[in-house]
Amino acid sequence: MTAHLAASSTLDGRVAVVTGGSSGLGRAAAIRFAAAGARVGIGALQPAGGAEVVREITGAGGDAFYLDTDVRRPADVEALIAAAEQRWGQVNVLYASAGVMPVGTAPETSEDDYQLAVDVNLGGCFRLAKYGIPALARSGGGSVILTGSEIGLVGASRAAAYCASKGGVINLTRALAVDSAPLGIRVNCLCPGPVDTPMLRGWFQTGDPVALEKIQVSPLPLQRLGRPGEIAEAALFLASDASSFMTGATLVVDGGATCWYGL
Repeated sequence: MTAHLAASSTLDGRVAVVTGGSSGLGRAAAIRFAAAGARVGIGALQPAGGAEVVREITGAGGDAFYLDTDVRRPADVEALIAAAEQRWGQVNVLYASAGVMPVGTAPETSEDDYQLAVDVNLGGCFRLAKYGIPALARSGGGSVILTGSEIGLVGASRAAAYCASKGGVINLTRALAVDSAPLGIRVNCLCPGPVDTPMLRGWFQTGDPVALEKIQVSPLPLQRLGRPGEIAEAALFLASDASSFMTGATLVVDGGATCWYGL
């Protein structure tokens, strides 16, 4: 049984495309996918961070490239998919991990910040699917992973735009799963809880960092922030044949945040 599970979790011979792959959850997933045998195309807007991830992967004997990619721009996403397909002849895994987190209630949130959240968090997933699913189909099928959030499932204070965008990702997942199943393509949504990433640390800096971290940790039964590598393991599960009977599903990895209401 152990050997079977290990074989199912491999990505040997496959090509993965990861947006937001230069830092945080995307970076951890790109490195983990490569360690599992995948060749990895990384799209982001941080050339230095992207180059560092590529060096780490290639230094460990893997194969990867980085391409500047603004997921708000259809041409950028299309170019990222094309680059991976041209380089390796196939695309088998898509992981949409690019994200932003504007802070504010609806009255506090500017139209620009609302549009940014929707365009990056939800629109980025849509565009990766739009241009990536045909490539997966040409390769005979594959797996798509969209990044939702535990606060796409429940409300949170001063996160109106973020909650709205992530809730949309969860239902986009279901729609894509229905449409893609006949193509041999599975589509699932990974919903992390609070994870120690640069984006979360940036949110802590919008107020008292100690108090805001306590606010994040206190509702969690596990009483700590998640680690990027823990989310990467869940992403690997969804990317691999270990999750071969899952599509349209929401996999919540949140330290227990959504399993109770504080009593």
